[in-house]
Amino acid sequence: MKSITERYEAAGRLLVQHTRNAVLNGRPDFTWKDGRLFWHRELRIDAAVVRRPVCLDPETGAEKEVFPDPAVTGSGRDNDPGVTVSPDGRSELFRRGFDLWLRRADGTELRLTKDGEEKVTYGDWLDIYSQVTRRKTGKPVPPQALFSPDGKYFVTYRADLRRVKTLPVIESCGLPEEDLRPRVHTYACPFASDADDEMREVTLYLGDVVSGTLTKLHAPAYTIPVFMSEEKAFARWLPDSSGFWFTWQPRDFCGAKLFFTEAATAETTLRVSETSDRFMNLGAFGLLDGYGSYQFSNFVTSDRRYAFWQSERSGYAHLYRYDAEGNCEGDLFNGDAASLIVQKILRVDEDAKKIYFMANNIPGCSDPLYYCLFVTDFEGRELTRLTPEDGTHSVVLGDRYFTDTWSRTDKAPVSVLRSLDGGFRRMICEADVSELMERGYIIPERFTVPAEDGTELCGILVRPADFDPGKKYPVIDYVYGGAQLYNVPREFTYDNAMGREILGGLESFAQLGFAGVIIDGRGTPGRGKAFHDFSWKRIHICAGLDDHPAAIRALAERYPFLDISRVGIWGNSGGGYATVSALLKYGDLYSTGVASSGNYDQRVYENSWTERYYGPYDPEVYRDGDITRLAGQLRGKLLLACGCMDDNVTIWQTMRLCDQFTRNNRDYDLMVLPRVNHNVPADLYFVRRKMDYFVRWLLKEEPPKEFRFDVMENQDG
Repeated sequence: MKSITERYEAAGRLLVQHTRNAVLNGRPDFTWKDGRLFWHRELRIDAAVVRRPVCLDPETGAEKEVFPDPAVTGSGRDNDPGVTVSPDGRSELFRRGFDLWLRRADGTELRLTKDGEEKVTYGDWLDIYSQVTRRKTGKPVPPQALFSPDGKYFVTYRADLRRVKTLPVIESCGLPEEDLRPRVHTYACPFASDADDEMREVTLYLGDVVSGTLTKLHAPAYTIPVFMSEEKAFARWLPDSSGFWFTWQPRDFCGAKLFFTEAATAETTLRVSETSDRFMNLGAFGLLDGYGSYQFSNFVTSDRRYAFWQSERSGYAHLYRYDAEGNCEGDLFNGDAASLIVQKILRVDEDAKKIYFMANNIPGCSDPLYYCLFVTDFEGRELTRLTPEDGTHSVVLGDRYFTDTWSRTDKAPVSVLRSLDGGFRRMICEADVSELMERGYIIPERFTVPAEDGTELCGILVRPADFDPGKKYPVIDYVYGGAQLYNVPREFTYDNAMGREILGGLESFAQLGFAGVIIDGRGTPGRGKAFHDFSWKRIHICAGLDDHPAAIRALAERYPFLDISRVGIWGNSGGGYATVSALLKYGDLYSTGVASSGNYDQRVYENSWTERYYGPYDPEVYRDGDITRLAGQLRGKLLLACGCMDDNVTIWQTMRLCDQFTRNNRDYDLMVLPRVNHNVPADLYFVRRKMDYFVRWLLKEEPPKEFRFDVMENQDG
């Protein structure tokens, strides 16, 4: 058996800083231009990764390297981080002070607003989860505005935060030596208990580049953050630039409206309205909550004849067609497609009357969360699945062809070229995972276990390194507790954009001698309304945490090497909340936990998350979301970790929990990271200390003294 130091070294080789470069061609950067496909083929030459620009002709299948690299852009104003440039490159938006300005191609500048101030801004980034972090970078943020395709118009918003209450973040170190005093930062953060007139007021405006005017739209204001970047805009322009549509939701998310605005007149009309007795949260595409995908999955045709609207009224997210008078003409999906869940619309071909979209919950797929590309007509009569493989797919559409990169947690990525009717054209590339495997990566095993009501729950298992079927191994449950996303990965996982450990660190834990599991309980999205509604007014169940103990015990029957007398659990944010909940509620199973950045009392967290799932503030309901009330039930080993600069879940949440443990004479351990924000899992000191905690209390071994990973750069964000 390897020494504990050797096992730590092996664990370090599987940190994301190393694994993200250990796979070649796992996520090719496909781009279509003039009917040809461009991308960068990755090669390993003398241990270095080299990216070669490649052009592929889909008609002939011919492929060649191209120079200069067509993906490299020039150094013009389009690269200025403080401006938003129109598609034609002839105008750009920027902020001066708190007001919005327009600069035309001839260099003339026009001030569009004059009422901007510190808490009344135009097009400012409204990220509710990293306001202080973003401000501290000092980097200019381009105005959030979406230009029309012809560059003559744009849509943006005015955000009034003057009545929103704030939270403090204390910066205690990292300051210049000439000023050693701590600094107090504040950021706007409404709670569910705050009144309607204490919410954000975000109103949409239509800009006219030619006349240099900005017109307020006659539509209700948002109380939630609004985004206007291409990737997740709340608005979408028609291809001919004559108008745009946008989706609006109220504070309680129990309804939604679809509006359409004529560009020439700014006239705004209501096309669709729907109400619900509980949250309308239809998508989890790309592990997001409903924001991005919900906005993308509605559209209006250029002739204004039809509006297509996403709704879960059948129990699954479908598209419904409405006429110009607002009458519903029916569900596009019935019969064999009745259980299909529409996620993200990729393209609407109005000439051919076809809709290309991603969907899941597909008959024949081995996992209900595998995303595949479909096409249907405007009548819903010609539904075709275009990506046949059993896995999750990522596609890039061209005019006549598309690329498809698909994988599973147990299947490395493969990229192929298909015609728009789904016909296979050729293999493009297969991911090279040889270095990842040499680093000790263990292919996760997929499993299903029944929930209490018989519903099949999905999960993955990572076996320990140097596995011996005759031995017993402690188990770590990597958990998340939010109802807005699923936690079990579906694609081949070797990277994490936030710098966090892959698979919640289970690959590294495997090198230390642990088995690891990730389980999606009832209450997560993407499996239909009834499955998701399990979380309604039950945030405190942590997206099916109640299902985990029975699932782990069932897995121990199936896999006798799992030692359920030694079970640990860990998670961040909602996962921190779930970890503490597990130790307090299921201490007979979970004996050790590490919880970071937990929102331990939903009453003192940002309102748009809590109200979506708890509904409007009700003291009796919201009291259930305060796990600190059960602090006296702690009997296992618990490490709490938090970042002083957390501007998502403030450190005060952890302090309130500590206070209750102290008052109840419960022993716990606490780690405070002075420079770190909400992204505690990316901090390598925390990663090492988390490993130490489980090694000491579950493996019953002493961690190596003075050990440091070979990459030891603490992240401030």
